Parts: sequence; structure tokens; C-alpha cells
Amino acid sequence: TVSVLYCECPAFSPVPDMSSEEPTSPVPGGRGYHRAVMRAVDLLWDNHPDEAEKILEKKKDHNPRWALEWAYVMCVRGLMSASNENREAMLDRFQHADGLATKVKYTVPEEDDDDADAFLEAAEADGATITDEEKKRIAKERAKALEKQREKDKAAYKKGGANHVATNWKLECDVIYADALFVRSIVQLTLNSYFKGGVNLRKTWGCFYALQQEVEKDTEGNIPTDIAMAIKYGCGVFYAYLALVPAGLMKLLSAIGFISDKELGEQYLTEVFESDTIRTPQAALVLCTYYLFLPTGLGNVKTTLAKAKVVLDKMNEKYPNNSYFWGYLNFYHRKSGNTAEAVDAITKASANAQAAGQKPTLLTYLLGDTLYMDLQFARAKTHYEQLLEHLENTGETFAYTGQVVISLAACYIMLGDDDTAIKWLKRVQSMFNPKSKQDANSPKYAARVLKEPRLLPLTPVYVLYINRDLAHMKEDHVEKLRACMKEVTTGKDLSPPEVGAMFNLFEGVMYKNTGKPETARQTFAKIFEVEKKLASDSLVLPYCYYEQGEMEYRAGNYAEAKRLFDKGQNLKGDGHETLANRYNIAQKQLKREMKEKGLA
Repeated sequence: TVSVLYCECPAFSPVPDMSSEEPTSPVPGGRGYHRAVMRAVDLLWDNHPDEAEKILEKKKDHNPRWALEWAYVMCVRGLMSASNENREAMLDRFQHADGLATKVKYTVPEEDDDDADAFLEAAEADGATITDEEKKRIAKERAKALEKQREKDKAAYKKGGANHVATNWKLECDVIYADALFVRSIVQLTLNSYFKGGVNLRKTWGCFYALQQEVEKDTEGNIPTDIAMAIKYGCGVFYAYLALVPAGLMKLLSAIGFISDKELGEQYLTEVFESDTIRTPQAALVLCTYYLFLPTGLGNVKTTLAKAKVVLDKMNEKYPNNSYFWGYLNFYHRKSGNTAEAVDAITKASANAQAAGQKPTLLTYLLGDTLYMDLQFARAKTHYEQLLEHLENTGETFAYTGQVVISLAACYIMLGDDDTAIKWLKRVQSMFNPKSKQDANSPKYAARVLKEPRLLPLTPVYVLYINRDLAHMKEDHVEKLRACMKEVTTGKDLSPPEVGAMFNLFEGVMYKNTGKPETARQTFAKIFEVEKKLASDSLVLPYCYYEQGEMEYRAGNYAEAKRLFDKGQNLKGDGHETLANRYNIAQKQLKREMKEKGLA
């Protein structure tokens, strides 16, 4: 059988000619980036990572810009796998880049992208034979000369009198250091190394903030646009996202003057996206993450979806062979309730990855989830099973393995095989990824069901709810789901308080999201009636308080919404990070709106 990691490929473009007419070296006030690097960046995002890496490997050990973009090749490739091994290897690459940036920042920058190989190429063109040993000797001598020159340049720089080119080179190296350190800190946090990640994140913010001050002081436009936009990208990510970090980490950042500002962050990232500079692809990806994945709280999801579509259309046109923005288009359609279009988008993303020689583990998982949202449980089951088989055969880790197992169990439940579902749930504890914070809740939920098996028939809807797909399903799909739910719960004992409460939570959410708020209120009321019978760590209650609070806000009952949010936020629940983020964002939005209306 053909692995589900691969699918039928559409026409895949050959390596495109993305050469630039820009100058080969930084020019004060100009675009200012290296032509070869820009070509490599375009190749990378258009799903030609091998070609990009081949360009960047030439100077990754000498030029920090090459080293950083070489590290990003692994980073972008890793978006398709979401494996621990890839993340750990990335740390080494980015550490190499920030170390090199520190080492060479006082040197005179190279004047041409290709000068390092010019002599050898000219000699070979004239018919001279240069052995590999001679090439190594020349490279070694050149490295020694560069090291000696660095010390002279550093001493000269510190004596003063540096010109714009030298100043911009130092600034670029500082940006590279901050950029690389930022990625390292994020990777460390995703691997649950919170102390290292937190300390490095704090250092990174200090770097970007200082660099932004340099940009603001540059009234004569001496700083190249690409460097200025790279700085703005770093600050934008911080302002937009750091509002969501854990309280302890925020306290650490606040100590050095960091203040989160999502609107300013979005503005900065939009400027970088529109600038068509070296960090435009990353800014586009971050904006899509911001619009499609971060909880909108009490905001209007249609507004953020419209913004995401602008970014996605531009990037998919510029990089037709990419997998990343086609993959994000899948989420755009899922959040719009258009499941057929969502399947098409993720299929194209996966096919592009396959054509580029990648194993799109993450995309396979997302295709399974999309089919699941479309209530195609048999097809989703096949994808989940073959994904798990692939992980077992390769020994590869995956950030969502535990969730895949739960989703597979849910498929078996919907297909009438509860016994096999239980067998899979028993394997979650041994199969989940303990180094991935995205998988942290999987064993908790599986343990709940194994402790109280009467929760089993509700697991299929739990998967849709946690994935936030239930919130975006159109009414016809909701009715089909309700029929499926009725089929698997008929004759089952739903009398335990937690079981009945979970059933009513999902029923209430379906009514709430299909324009039936009064019926939803009546359904949620059944949960509050048995609140005292629920355990202190009830999974249902924190979600119910949030859903009810959001409804009260929509109805203009701000004080009641605040009461519900305050109560629900303090409940233990299952400690789900996404729910905590939804509460944090909603509370900030509500507080601001109440203040504007004079209600606070």
C-alpha cells in the first residue's frame, strides 16, 4: 500500500529563476541585502530547500547572514514534521549563527556575494587544475587572514570614525544575533525548557528593543530597508505574541521594560509583510498564525479571517509550490466552515511537500483532522493509523502523537467499535510526546475516560471541540454531527454528573454557534444546576463558564460576563493552555470595553 504520507502530486514547478537586480552588497538607505541570500530565501519558501541550502552552505561558516538563513532552512523544513529531533538540531544551527554574528560584527563586510569563490572559478576557467588539498589549503589560509583582519577591524572600529557601511554591518550582525537567539528561545519553550527559553527570550527582547531605538534615530535613512524591517519583525512578534506568555515569564520580561501591545505588533508585522524584504515570508507566516490560531476572544472572527485571506492569497501567488501557506489556507477554510475547500487546500499542501521530497508528517495529521471535521470518520481513521505506523517504523517523534491516538480512538467510536477505541486510549500514556507542550493534555483526557468509561461516547465531539472545529461548523454539519452523537449515545448511561455535564456542554455549544442562544442558555443551565456534584477538577466547568460568559457579552450583559469569566478562570479544570489564553484575551478585551463605556 502507498503511505498516506504521500498523495497524488499536481504539476510542480522546477527551480524558478528568482534572481534579483538588487546590488550585491548593503547600500545605506537602499534595500541592502545580499542577492544570493535573497534568491535562497525565495527558493526555500517555494519548496526548493535543497537548492536554497546549497547556496547558503558556501558561506555559512564565514558570513552570519548565510549562517542564519541556512539555519532557517531547517526551521522551515521542520514545519512539516513537528518532531523533537528537528527542533533539537535547529538549536545547534541557530547557535552557530548567533555565535558567528558576535565574532565578526566589527569586521569589514565582504563587498560581493561571490568573491570567496571568484579566484578558484577563474583559475579553473583558464584551465588550471586545483586539487582538493590545494583548495583546503587556500581556504585555511584565508580563514587565518580573516581572523587576523577581524582583530584589526575591531580595534579600528572601537577607536571611532566608522563609516555607514561598517556601522550597518555591525547593526546587521546584532540583528542576526537577536533573530537567532529568538528562535532558540522559542524552540526551548516548545521543548518545555522554560528556564533556558525564558532567559533567552528576555535577552532577545533587550536586543530588539535597543535595535529599534537605532532605527528610530536614523532620520537620514542610512540603515538599509531590509535591516530595518528585520528589526521591526522581531519587535512585532514580541508585541503581538508576548501578551500570551505565562505570568511568570511576563514578570521576567516586565522587569526590563517590556509592555505587550498586540495592535502595534500587528502593525509592525504588516509593514514587514508589505515591504517585500528578507523577513516578509516569516512575517506572513506569523500574521497567519496570529489571525488563525490565537484566540480572538470576544473579537469578530470574520474580521481576522478576512485579514488572513489577504496574506494567504499574496503568498500562495508568489510561492505556488509552497506547503506552508496552502496549509494555512486549510485552517482559513475550516474556520469558515468550508470543509470541502479545506480538504482541497491541505491536499495541495501535502502534494507540494511530497514533490519537494519531504515527508509531510504534520500535513498528514491535518488532513486527517480535516476529514474528521467533515465527518468522514473512516477516511480520517486511515490517515491517523498510517501516520502512527509511519512514526513507529521511523522512530520519529511528533508533537501531537497523543492527540492523534485520541482522534483515532474517536473514529473507532463513531464507527461502532468501542473496544478498539478503549485499547487505543490505554496507549496514550505510553505514546504521547512528553517534550511537547502541545501534547500535554492528551494523557490527562485519556486517563479521565479510562477512569470513567461512560465518557467514551462523548470523545468524538470532544476532539472537535478541543480542535475548535465544533465552533466553526455550519448548521448542516452540526445537524449531521448531532445525529451521529445520538447514534453513539443511545442506550448509554450518561447519568454521572461529569458525563451529563459534558454532553450538555457540547449540546449547548452547538446551539450557541448556530444562532440559538436561548436554547444554549437552557442547556448550560443544566450544568450549573449540578455544579456542586462535579469534582473540583471538572473538565467541563471552566469551558462552560467561558461559553456562557461569551454569550452574556454578546447580549450586552457585561457585568454578568465579567462574573462568569472571573469564576471560570479560577477553576482548576485540566489546565488546558488554549482555554487559559482564551480567558486572558477575553478578560483584557472586556476590561477595556467596560472602561470605554464607563462600566468599570
